[in-house]
Amino acid sequence: MAENLKILVVGDVEGQYDVLFNRVRTINKKSGPFDMLLCVGDFFSSDPAAEAQLESYKLAEKQVPIPTLILGPSKQEHCRYLQDLKGCEVCTNLTYLGDYGVFTGSSGLRMVYVSGKQQLLTKPNEIGFTMEAIKSIEVQVGNSSTGVDILLTSQWPKGVENLAAPLDCGNSEKFGSSLISRLTQKIKPRYHFVGSEGVYYERFPYRNHEVLQEKTHHVTRFIALGKVGNANKLKWIYAFNIAPMAKMSALKLNEQPANTTSCPYLNTLEEEETEARKEALGNQYFYDVSADVMSGNTRGNKRRQNNQGRPPRPPPKPMGPCWFCLSSPEVEKHLVISVGEHCYVAMPKGPLVPEHVLILPIGHYQSIIELPEERILNHFCTFKVAIQKALKAKGKSVVFFERSFKSPHLQIQCIAVPSEKEDLVKEVFVEMAAMQSINLDELPPHAELRQVVPAGKPYFFLELPKKERFVCHIQGRFPLQFGREVLSNKDLLNCVDRVDWKNCPSSRDQEVKETARFRQLFQPFDFTL
Repeated sequence: MAENLKILVVGDVEGQYDVLFNRVRTINKKSGPFDMLLCVGDFFSSDPAAEAQLESYKLAEKQVPIPTLILGPSKQEHCRYLQDLKGCEVCTNLTYLGDYGVFTGSSGLRMVYVSGKQQLLTKPNEIGFTMEAIKSIEVQVGNSSTGVDILLTSQWPKGVENLAAPLDCGNSEKFGSSLISRLTQKIKPRYHFVGSEGVYYERFPYRNHEVLQEKTHHVTRFIALGKVGNANKLKWIYAFNIAPMAKMSALKLNEQPANTTSCPYLNTLEEEETEARKEALGNQYFYDVSADVMSGNTRGNKRRQNNQGRPPRPPPKPMGPCWFCLSSPEVEKHLVISVGEHCYVAMPKGPLVPEHVLILPIGHYQSIIELPEERILNHFCTFKVAIQKALKAKGKSVVFFERSFKSPHLQIQCIAVPSEKEDLVKEVFVEMAAMQSINLDELPPHAELRQVVPAGKPYFFLELPKKERFVCHIQGRFPLQFGREVLSNKDLLNCVDRVDWKNCPSSRDQEVKETARFRQLFQPFDFTL
């Protein structure tokens, strides 16, 4: 069994040396001993009081309590504190790693570090790294059979919040680096620590492989830390245990936590090529971040602003007969329960339980993420709330799911489960997904499905009674009746004989009666009346 190392990591120190080392001394005495302290972001400060503090450590009047490794400065004026910009000892127990490179400790722990900020994004007083530095690291890591345990960078990667909770400090598309995004994709660190933005942000772990297409890899955990001793009391020190991956079993190393998401770095290869072209032109100009590529949310908002005042676009026409377009002669109108401005509610053929209905768009759209107007999406949400209220009055909760795979017309399945079983639903879905090698990624509360799934890509979307939402990015085969199969489980609805709707025939008279029954149940909550 590999021996664990105990490590502390802190954000930008910015001259708060006494605050930092006094805190580390206290933690080390109470919970240590810790093997090392890692500092990301800017360590130095030009403040005279801070310089006096640093001098007291250099003269050994004060001691750095444990071995400490720091990144290089982002500002030219702080280079004077270092004897060698390629790496040096600042004082006893305090070591500057260098501008960039790979560091392997005696324990076998392997770290990659990148100081400063991406050079094309720097301001005149700042120093940083280039594509050349990133490629040099990639070559060093690629030539070794050992992976990377920890990545330390001052600058954030661009796009890290994709598929996860939004940032309180803005948008990493503005202040992040596409080169750091590229680096993380290439070297796949187990931990990635950053500073610079003065916030604490711990992201869901993310995968470093394509499910069912590549062999399983370990996950990456991204943690941003606040400034040391900040007035807002944001977390600025992080303690954790780690065993060098070179000494771990593959089974233990590649464990996938329940809240793991897909890799958040999208389209970085295109962006890095753009940056490379800019770099080839020379660094005599500075990159204007205000002209940077807008994020998905920003693009969407801009598009909606530009579309204000224009008539809504008509929905696309189906390529052939569609059983769900309300204007189509093929639709079975005796199954319709309620019709609104953009959507309607209907009974499905072969329902799983009597309280099983569909929400569908009146026009022909294939999935939620392809809806062109925000108001159509809002109409879906209004129907969902109304259905929840109607079934809650009967002691039922609702599970919603959409399968945008081999389905020509958007259908939101709404299936009632007894309220006393709503806590079991997540457990059964996760268990049965694992049995079929289906990856269900949990969405953060504020994330939108269209932020996670590119247009035109197949997916399975699930919303549980307690507002937990999951998405599966479908790649290759997928069981068409997966949602029904799970809910029909003996621990939930106990109707396994109704998994396939084709095996649940009903006469037209029966369908008319069931539709009328649900319409009566729904009527007190039907906002369209």
